[in-house]
Amino acid sequence: MNPRRTTRLARAALTLLLGPTSALAGEPAEVLADRKISETAGGFTGDLHTPDLFGISVTRLGDLDGDGMDDVMVGAYLDGEANPGAGAAWILFLKPDLTVRSHRKITTGKNGFTPQLDAFDMFGWSGANLGDLDGDGVVDVALGSWLDDDGPLGDHGAIFVLFLNPDGTVKKHQKISQTAGGFAGTLYPGNRFGTSLVSPGDLDGDGVNDLVAGAIYDQESYYLGGALYVLFLKPDGTVKSHVKITDGQGGFGGKLSPQVRFGYSACALGDLDLDGVPDLAVGSILDDGGGIERGAVWILFMNPDGTVKSERKISDADGGFQGAVDDHDFLGHSVAALSDLNGDGIVELAVGAIADDDGGDACGAVWVLFLDRDGTVKGHRKISHTEGGFAGGLDAHDRFGQSACFLGDLDGDGFVELAVGADHDDDGGMDQGAVWILSLDRSAWTDLGHALGGEAGEPKLAAAGTLRGGDPVTVTVSDAPSHAAVWFAAGAAALSAPLLGGTLVPDPSPPGFWLLYVTDAAGELTLPAVFPPGVPSGTPIWLQAWIADPTGPYGATATNAVRGVTP
Repeated sequence: MNPRRTTRLARAALTLLLGPTSALAGEPAEVLADRKISETAGGFTGDLHTPDLFGISVTRLGDLDGDGMDDVMVGAYLDGEANPGAGAAWILFLKPDLTVRSHRKITTGKNGFTPQLDAFDMFGWSGANLGDLDGDGVVDVALGSWLDDDGPLGDHGAIFVLFLNPDGTVKKHQKISQTAGGFAGTLYPGNRFGTSLVSPGDLDGDGVNDLVAGAIYDQESYYLGGALYVLFLKPDGTVKSHVKITDGQGGFGGKLSPQVRFGYSACALGDLDLDGVPDLAVGSILDDGGGIERGAVWILFMNPDGTVKSERKISDADGGFQGAVDDHDFLGHSVAALSDLNGDGIVELAVGAIADDDGGDACGAVWVLFLDRDGTVKGHRKISHTEGGFAGGLDAHDRFGQSACFLGDLDGDGFVELAVGADHDDDGGMDQGAVWILSLDRSAWTDLGHALGGEAGEPKLAAAGTLRGGDPVTVTVSDAPSHAAVWFAAGAAALSAPLLGGTLVPDPSPPGFWLLYVTDAAGELTLPAVFPPGVPSGTPIWLQAWIADPTGPYGATATNAVRGVTP
């Protein structure tokens, strides 16, 4: 590499640390682009009516038809084609530009779906991808019909397992309710079984994916406190066994209260705590944590038998969440696990708050929570009419955040997509509904590892920011000794030295570019800066910190290294 260019880029890395400190770096998950799908937008040619509430649920299907693009399923729970309020689900086949190429509607008598939906069964309220349940090579789905009347008196709720064909038609179905599908639990009138649906994968290791279902009006523990059912499925979609989770049951040690609606939403987090068992996030929309009906999310660390090993509550008053939630925001209306956006190796969590008032009454919002492995929140970003880079525009009572679904990098541009339902959007008519597809930014940084620890363990280095010229960047050191000297090694070139002894450099005092700082009483150090302009695209930037520690090699310990690449 040209020596002058190497020196200039190394100075750029130093400027990153020494630059202006008035601007703090935001977390990733900024909205870079958005696409709306509604009666009048996004190429959707389906016939919606007032008030179909299209967008009540969104489910990722993968590439159903084999055209190279992932597809989605969207619920419209007040669709009245079969009967008033009977409900429907739309399968949308997408194009690379994230518009709709074609669609299939699923309701009574349409596209192979034969069950009779009655008035106000509200089919399509929830949805879940079950993977290939029957082994035919095509994904299968579950759809909630939360006011189905199987059982005495009515509104017990039900779930339909649909075995799909590649063209989006239904090959066969299996109903799960108080009277069907092998479910041996006891539902009561008004339980609303199927309020939320998610597959955690194969929880019990029997080779068949399982299903989790909410029943928000369950009142076995508290009046309308809510419950969650873990359903262990057979390949034919019937239930082998189940576990009920609510206050005092299923290993759940959290404290619920009357009318909190635990189980309103749910999503799979993967193995958050690295114990080999997938974990869950569950919404409790009327929880009073921090204020009246502000809402909450419970992180459930699961056992293979469907019981809860431990739990963590996230609300305005719990779990480290520092976002400004107001009374009656209903945080937890939707939850969706995202891929790692900030480069720390941990999934993020999108949480809807449909009554947030940014931009107008109940426009709605989505909070992206940056989690730690214990389920606490270490950062957040809000996406609303006025925040997070979202330029699409919301109106009063759109209820943006009613549903949320991670779609991955749909269009292959390096940014990930999040689908968000706004079921009271008025495109084409009042409350017809809409779905927004948001392209989200992610961190430019990668954790390279290679830390060197002392007696107290390994110190940690994290960097956040986009590496675009003029954008804020923050570098953070944690888990270090108190009031300890910190030396930063910064480089802006391909690494020429091998990683040696857990470091990027041969010893703790090489020639080069070093900066001295001191940790605070908690052993932490935060350096806000602004990334310098003029650094060529594709330039690697790497950082590592050494901390004075007599218990470490050379009388010091080293953090992990981080590496970023300019866009």
